[in-house]
Amino acid sequence: MKRIISVFLCFVFTFLFVSCAPSEEIIPEYSSDVSGDIDLGGKVFKMGTVNDALIVFQSSDEGSTLGYINNTEFADLALKRINEVESKYNMVFEVVIVPSAGQTAYHSVMTGDYEFDFIQEESYDIVDYVIAGTFTDLSALSSMDALDEEKWGSRYLLSSMMYDGGLYGVIPAKHPMKTQNSMSSVLAINESYVHSLNETDPRDYYENGEWTWDTFTRVLTDYAHYGQTSNDFVYALASKEDWFTRAVSLSNGDEYLTVNSDGTYEMGFYSDTALKAFDQANEWWNGPTADNIIKGGGVDQLNSNETVIALIDSYQVLSGVSSVAYNLEYFGIVPFPSGPDAPAGWYKSFYESADFVLSIPITAPDAEASALIMDSLFEPLEGYETDEDILEYLTRNYFIDERDAKYFFEIASNDHAIYIDHKHGLTGFFPQILNGTPAQVLESIETQQKTNIEKYILTQYLTMNELYGN
Repeated sequence: MKRIISVFLCFVFTFLFVSCAPSEEIIPEYSSDVSGDIDLGGKVFKMGTVNDALIVFQSSDEGSTLGYINNTEFADLALKRINEVESKYNMVFEVVIVPSAGQTAYHSVMTGDYEFDFIQEESYDIVDYVIAGTFTDLSALSSMDALDEEKWGSRYLLSSMMYDGGLYGVIPAKHPMKTQNSMSSVLAINESYVHSLNETDPRDYYENGEWTWDTFTRVLTDYAHYGQTSNDFVYALASKEDWFTRAVSLSNGDEYLTVNSDGTYEMGFYSDTALKAFDQANEWWNGPTADNIIKGGGVDQLNSNETVIALIDSYQVLSGVSSVAYNLEYFGIVPFPSGPDAPAGWYKSFYESADFVLSIPITAPDAEASALIMDSLFEPLEGYETDEDILEYLTRNYFIDERDAKYFFEIASNDHAIYIDHKHGLTGFFPQILNGTPAQVLESIETQQKTNIEKYILTQYLTMNELYGN
């Protein structure tokens, strides 16, 4: 079976734009033939990308094409797409691998030099460069509809790339697994253990609306057991403490940030229902179920059959030889269970860095041409034009149960995706919650939270409302 599978800028913005802009904009001369087709005159379009295992090689020695491991179905389709675009527009597509595509693009802007026509990078590594004015506002271009959420990613998935009214990065959402890969807070299950224990499958609990805190408490108690052959103790859950707290934080029905019509806002972590969630996390981690949790564990412990469930990132489901799909024949995935105050079907899946982000540096010779090529390269791949096509593929190649494919497919949607800023000190309190009194921890960091939200996050939400509507 085929498996398909990170210095805040302190320059004054006016200095950046006045001193560092290119002295002369280079605009290639393009022509159109009688049919109206665009002829780019053989220009080489360079996509800078980072030598990152998740974006370029995905833990493979084979290399990759548009992020898919070579000698796989998707890589073959991606290569065909590249050839079609090169032929259609009379241009050449070139991938330039650098240690940091975002940093290289920023330096080119500082010196006024052309380096790339567009880049692909993790959002964590370019959010500060966005603030520094390194990239083009994609929402202002006519060669692509950057606000098309089906093609370029849901607004919450792109929120880290929004700033001061503009959208500076998108994700090729029509290419399989390019949006889901960024999300966190996935519970992966060794289904063989669940069946051998004759326990209810968490997928059934979730489907029946019973995947709640009370149910999870029973799971943490009943799933822990001794192996029938080795007599080794098998834990109910493996998780890192900060991941665990993050998963619980908004499971009781809170939004990360709510912006009111008058510009005021509420921080989701500071509501009564969120405090109840943090107290519950503390109870699970330090109370009667504590001995049934591998603290600091995760996908490795799940793959080695040391635990029934592990809290993991979504890329660990499918990407690379260390992923669950490569190591467990029978596994399932579900979201974190919801609290008593949450609406039916509620869950939030978080990301701290969005993978596969495409951005156009302001020193690209022609942003419209760059956008045109991006738009064409990342049209749906042949045979995978619809959501149903991709769901069928995921079920056929990765998941035994179609419910897993549907859940994996939806975790990056507007209903569930939330950006939590890890770059600017907004997540450091998560481990403290499990090592103290949650209310006291929240009180101690409230000023810092407000300061950083107003500096980095509030503008993203205001921009989101401006671009997409409330």
